[in-house]
Amino acid sequence: MARAEPQEDWPRSVAEFEAWHARRPERWEFVDGWPRLMAPASMTHSIIKRNVFRALDAALAGSGCEALVDGPQILTDEISAIPDVVVTCAPLDLATPVVTEPAIIVEVMSPASEADDTGRKWLSYQKITSLKHYLVLAQDRYLVQIHSRAGDLWRERFVSAGTIELDEPQLRVDVAALYAQTDLAA
Repeated sequence: MARAEPQEDWPRSVAEFEAWHARRPERWEFVDGWPRLMAPASMTHSIIKRNVFRALDAALAGSGCEALVDGPQILTDEISAIPDVVVTCAPLDLATPVVTEPAIIVEVMSPASEADDTGRKWLSYQKITSLKHYLVLAQDRYLVQIHSRAGDLWRERFVSAGTIELDEPQLRVDVAALYAQTDLAA
């Protein structure tokens, strides 16, 4: 995610950002008090994102939860973000792109987005009470950073092979499936 040079008309709050962003043809996010231009994804990023969506969608079949890709928005008092994949178990409001009760948020990390994905966004995401898991996938190697809510605390673990098991919602996905059709080695 690129941080462009600040402009005089840049918004200073999420509410200002939403009105400002509606007038822009590009996709932006508002993280840590600044608009951030979303850079085009690499092919590896796009493939991993697709794989994550497919794996989560299949694992959630019949659960009442939905995996969403490319466009669902996370909107709080602190952040306006468009994660790579979002899972919600709440009813969807088809009149808005906003997912109000995400259960899982997934970001595919690039060198440009690493500080936001593992730091700034994570600080805002962890305040979302419905969020149970936050996954950050590297795109240069098999590596999934998993943050899982345990009561009022968050557990962090790293998985580079085998199966990822999550609860709330309960699912299992194979790490190799997340990186299928990329040129990365396990």
